[in-house]
Amino acid sequence: MGISIKTLLCVGGGCFVGGILRYLTGWYICTKWNITVPGMPWHTLTINFLGCLFMGLFCGLATGGFITSPNLRLAVTAGLCGGYSTLAAFAYENTLMLRAGSYLTTSAYIILTVVGSLLFFLLGHAGAQLILRH
Repeated sequence: MGISIKTLLCVGGGCFVGGILRYLTGWYICTKWNITVPGMPWHTLTINFLGCLFMGLFCGLATGGFITSPNLRLAVTAGLCGGYSTLAAFAYENTLMLRAGSYLTTSAYIILTVVGSLLFFLLGHAGAQLILRH
C-alpha cells in the first residue's frame, strides 16, 4: 500500500485521538494515584501495557480478517496505538530516575515494561483469536 493523503490523514487522525487518550489516561492515573517523579512512573507503565494490549488485539483482528480496510488498520495501529503508547516517555523517565539515584526502581521499571509489554501484546492477540472464533 502506497502513501496517500488519505492514508496520512487516517494515521494522523488515529494518532491525534491516541495522543489525547494518552494524556487523559496519564492525567487520570497521576491524579488518582498521586504519582510524582522520580517515583515509579505507574502512569506510563499502565499506558504502555494498555497500548500493547490494544496493538495486539488490533493486529490479531486484522490478521484474522476482521479489520479488512488497510486505512483503518493503519489508523488503529500506527495511528491510535502509536499515538497512545510511545516509549519516548519511557526513556525520559528512566533518565530522571537514574539522575535521582533510583537504580533499583529504574531496573524494575525497565524489566516490567519490556516483559509486561510482550505479555500484554500476546494477551491482546489471544483476545483477538477469541473474538474471531465467535
